[in-house]
Amino acid sequence: MDKVTLGGTLLGFMAMVIGVKLGGGQILAFWDFPSIIIVFGGSMGGMCIAYSWERINGLFTGIKLAYGAPKEYDYLKLVSSILSISEIARKEGILSLDSRIAEIEEPMLQRGIQMVVDGIDVKLISEVLDNEIDSASTRHADIKSTIDFYASVAPAFGLIGTILGLVGLLRNMDDPSTIGPNMALALVTTFYGAVFANMLMMPFGKKLEERSNAEFTFGQMIAKGCLMISAGVHPRIIQERLLSFLSTADRVKFNELHLDEELKKSGEK
Repeated sequence: MDKVTLGGTLLGFMAMVIGVKLGGGQILAFWDFPSIIIVFGGSMGGMCIAYSWERINGLFTGIKLAYGAPKEYDYLKLVSSILSISEIARKEGILSLDSRIAEIEEPMLQRGIQMVVDGIDVKLISEVLDNEIDSASTRHADIKSTIDFYASVAPAFGLIGTILGLVGLLRNMDDPSTIGPNMALALVTTFYGAVFANMLMMPFGKKLEERSNAEFTFGQMIAKGCLMISAGVHPRIIQERLLSFLSTADRVKFNELHLDEELKKSGEK
């Protein structure tokens, strides 16, 4: 479970509840079943018209992923692993990596190094790894676009509910008993659509985009590292090119860790 996403959801609802209470209102006054049907039922109907069932199912998968624990991408460890592999390849030859492939923890890096050891052409390695990265990014983009579509139509159906409520109100002005239900329908549907879109769906999309970008960067580093090892690039150059993907703070942290490791090795010698 992603505590940040869960905490943000709870914080958003608590802020509204506390605001209503401090204003002297009642929480149950915001419960209106017809408004729920219009906003959520109408939005789902629009989703069914716009997308296939696979894409609609991807919507629920995206929401689940937003609340799920994110995969940790240790960029510094990845750079260290690639540099270690490049050092071995430079000193002992590319074929010496064959016996060490099973020790590589990251699956994509393992596949890339296996292709390097197998002597596959650099262009083909690049094509295979880039296709893998691009395919994952496309899948993530599809899920995000589905969530964004839902976020865009929910406020619209809130407005539709408002119009329906006002029409019902104006047509039955002579019947006071219909004023309350129609006003509730007119106002609460807009509330549901706005809250659902702006506090849930749009943030879900941004959360998935952030995680997709992290995965894309991680994959790009692996691909570049494998290609440079295959081309026999000097480890120092590999290090600088891989660190260019990272922030200044991460580069400083890597250099500090790398310096500590060198000092320890010197002390052992």
